Amino acid sequence: MLYNYIAIVFFSLFAIFIPASFLFTSWLLRDKIPSNPVKNAPYESGEIPIGNSRDIDIEYLPYFLLFIPFEIVAVLAIVWASQAHTIGFDSGLYILGLTVISMLLAFAGYRIISDKYV
Repeated sequence: MLYNYIAIVFFSLFAIFIPASFLFTSWLLRDKIPSNPVKNAPYESGEIPIGNSRDIDIEYLPYFLLFIPFEIVAVLAIVWASQAHTIGFDSGLYILGLTVISMLLAFAGYRIISDKYV
């Protein structure tokens, strides 16, 4: 029983030690010379940024919202197909129902998003 906790403690210490050692090594190896203010600008070319960084183009958002439910259903269908011979026939009906419901929700979401942002 105690061995399980020793493994967790060892893994936690290892997970903290590796990034800390990388940060310490980069701190030792970096240049100690003050940097150029132009190089610290948001763009290295020295141009002043215009506009807000929060202004993003949402042209592909509806396609993304359509893709996510189909991806989830595809993963579930692959898992179901690998175990279909042991689960039984009724589970296939559940996968089919899940596919239909996800398609309806995806198309409804696409309709809502495309009407709102077009």
